[in-house]
Amino acid sequence: MNLFTFSAHFGDENACRQHLKEERDKIGVVGQLFSCKNHYWIKSRWNYECKSCRSRTSLCSGTIMQGSNLSFLTKL
Repeated sequence: MNLFTFSAHFGDENACRQHLKEERDKIGVVGQLFSCKNHYWIKSRWNYECKSCRSRTSLCSGTIMQGSNLSFLTKL
């Protein structure tokens, strides 16, 4: 996918985040600290939180985009 088709497919930041969340939900979320697998979604923070240890995992955690401060449209 080139940059033109990418920007046409994801018109705004929210659409891009939503797509990334849907893909992450398909794969599943595993916590970085204790390898927990039971998480719930915090919509206001755009993070997953572990039900047992309360550690948070971002959408970009565990990807090549981890630690980047760029917007989602720029990252993807």
